[in-house]
Amino acid sequence: MKTTILKYITVTFAAGAMLLAGCNDLDQEPTNKFTDKAFWTSPERANMVLNMAYNQMFGHDKIWQDEALSDNLYEQRGNPDTRTIRMGQATPNTGLFRSEWKWVFEGVKTCNVFMNFVDEVPGMDPERLAGMKAQIRFIRAFLYFRLANFYGDIPFFLQDISLEESRRVSRTPYPEVMSALHRELDEIVGDLPTRDELKADDNGRITKAAAMVLKARMYMYENVQRTGNSVSDNMRKAADICDKLIHEQGTYGTYSLLTQGSGDGIPAYEYLFTSAAEYNSEVILDYAAVELNKQWSTLYSMVPLTMGANLCQKAPTRALVDSYLNADGSVPADKTVYANRDPRLTATVVYNGYVWKDRNDKGEYVTKGTINVTSGNDKAGTDNGSPTGFYTRKYFDTTHGKNLEMWTNIIMMRYADVLLMYAEACCMSGEGTANITGLEALNKVRQRAGLTPAPALDMDNEEYGIKAERRFELWLDDCDRYVDLIRWGDYKDFITDTSDKGVSEHWGNECVWLLGMKDKNVRTDDPLDVSNYEVRYDPLSVRGSWNDRLYLFPFPYAETTQNPNLNQNTGW
Repeated sequence: MKTTILKYITVTFAAGAMLLAGCNDLDQEPTNKFTDKAFWTSPERANMVLNMAYNQMFGHDKIWQDEALSDNLYEQRGNPDTRTIRMGQATPNTGLFRSEWKWVFEGVKTCNVFMNFVDEVPGMDPERLAGMKAQIRFIRAFLYFRLANFYGDIPFFLQDISLEESRRVSRTPYPEVMSALHRELDEIVGDLPTRDELKADDNGRITKAAAMVLKARMYMYENVQRTGNSVSDNMRKAADICDKLIHEQGTYGTYSLLTQGSGDGIPAYEYLFTSAAEYNSEVILDYAAVELNKQWSTLYSMVPLTMGANLCQKAPTRALVDSYLNADGSVPADKTVYANRDPRLTATVVYNGYVWKDRNDKGEYVTKGTINVTSGNDKAGTDNGSPTGFYTRKYFDTTHGKNLEMWTNIIMMRYADVLLMYAEACCMSGEGTANITGLEALNKVRQRAGLTPAPALDMDNEEYGIKAERRFELWLDDCDRYVDLIRWGDYKDFITDTSDKGVSEHWGNECVWLLGMKDKNVRTDDPLDVSNYEVRYDPLSVRGSWNDRLYLFPFPYAETTQNPNLNQNTGW
């Protein structure tokens, strides 16, 4: 896949910029010939546009952005939009709302142009044509599903529209969008290959399993208050899809959890998110990266400074770290002790006393140092240090560039999520512990982590609940903790909780003014301890406030002013 999809990477970036330039995000008046019939002269040119659509389907920065909207990741410097949104201070002019909207409709534009012209390409093999169209329709469904999750009722069209039409298009009700997307996926599954049928050069292409996972997610994430469907019915449908992916792998592709590490000390869960393990048996869909051509450097502002970062822009939250269990599956009595915890904590988060490993000049996997967040360059709470006392390890690849450039694919779908969706669907469909296969699915994930088996299916249990397991297993996956919180009804609790588990934790650096010490003779080694300070909170911030409008993004102000038929979401 890295040779096929990325062969045209520079060309397609440039083409996309020209194709989608304009003054309206739903449709832009093109400035080149990609929307002209004259361009579509060969299968190779059609494949170039298909590759461009793959590139527009996701982005290396999306998982970090989405996670920073949740209770798992705190973003601090430069007044980022994620923090503004979480604080309830965003407006329709907030940049993230516009960039998300623009990004989706750029991808939709590419897909619709492709579908408009591809049937006229000469010399196209019919089977190849059907496969290419199926991939494009998947990408379009993926984009629209994401948009519907964020915005609710959305402009929805499956054909290319003109600039003038884009200024008149109205919102399609959410239930109609979801039904249409399910139909799209049902129609394309038969034209997609299985993982086992892919040639090596096609690794990373959309498969039958990817389409099935997207359908399962749509049932799991659906807002039943808007559709009128029942949760239990949706969960039964999701369980049926996941059951097929687990038990009918001859039809949908062979998948399993990765259980082997690197062979020189990197455990399986950490190894899963490295370039050496790409396209392994657990990965269902990922977003490609390539050294020099398409690499990413987000961890340059997330790992410890002593290990190569320039500063800490985003940091794991204390609430995330505290939620990890002991290795025996019990709740830690002292959550500041990190020894003998769930091994996924060490593969995910850097804490005080963390033993950092990397490769030396000989390529050997060795210890580079021990992280100290109480003093030195990694000290928490400093201008460049972590605001929470934690740094990030997940996705750190020991094969990296000088400034921590990574060329590791970003995983968008994997088999562990299938198992956890199946467990949740069994639990929520009313079958619960009566369905032992759901419990087995949950325990497969726990077993890989080294935890004791869960005795039953339960959503909220602190020691073996499915909500907690999704948090531990899927942090910084494209399974979206933010959407999980909303669909479970827990996002409001997160925002209004003024304990260290709620949004108040994330407001420390931005909302608290330290006005002076109460007792100058008292000192603490904990840089996050403000108990000896006179504290004043920023009056612009309302701690723990809630408004129902926060369940949805607003439409960008620029879009509603250009289109009188685009009515704004309630409360914005």
